Amino acid sequence: MPSYSEHELNYIIWQNRAFRFYLAARLLHQRKLYVPAAYSAVIAIELLLKGTLIYWDSSFNPQGDGGHGMAKMVRMVKNKAHASEFSVPRYFYHEQRYLNVSRYPSNGKGVCIPATFLDDLDKAFVDLTFLIPFQHNTELKNTLSERSRPKLTTLRYKNKQMRRLRKELLSD
Repeated sequence: MPSYSEHELNYIIWQNRAFRFYLAARLLHQRKLYVPAAYSAVIAIELLLKGTLIYWDSSFNPQGDGGHGMAKMVRMVKNKAHASEFSVPRYFYHEQRYLNVSRYPSNGKGVCIPATFLDDLDKAFVDLTFLIPFQHNTELKNTLSERSRPKLTTLRYKNKQMRRLRKELLSD
């Protein structure tokens, strides 16, 4: 039986939690509940950024070093994971609108959901997932293996990243 390091197991915990929020964002968007979808999307990306940093940097503290500073975490991931091409569309974290305005009413501020929201979310989530070479027994991989039809249906809905996900995660 293979042995896994603590940072690999911690990453899987973070990725699984991020995956649940990712599915929630996709489902809420499908149901035209755009503001809760935006909140769930930003939480999914934030959790996966933190999981990625935990994997690549043993000194990373997700509460102290990360906070909710997504722009900072994107820069850290680019540096630590040697992923200079990785990006998250700026509107996910601009003025923390998806994180804060989606929950707390703010005079003069709203939450804009562009037509590319779902494609942008899918690409950011998948690109970030593929920065980690260790993908053992994740909820994402189990969903792709059709172990949960409702989750797979939610994941598949208008997801342009499905072929890429299947190729990378189910090829072993």
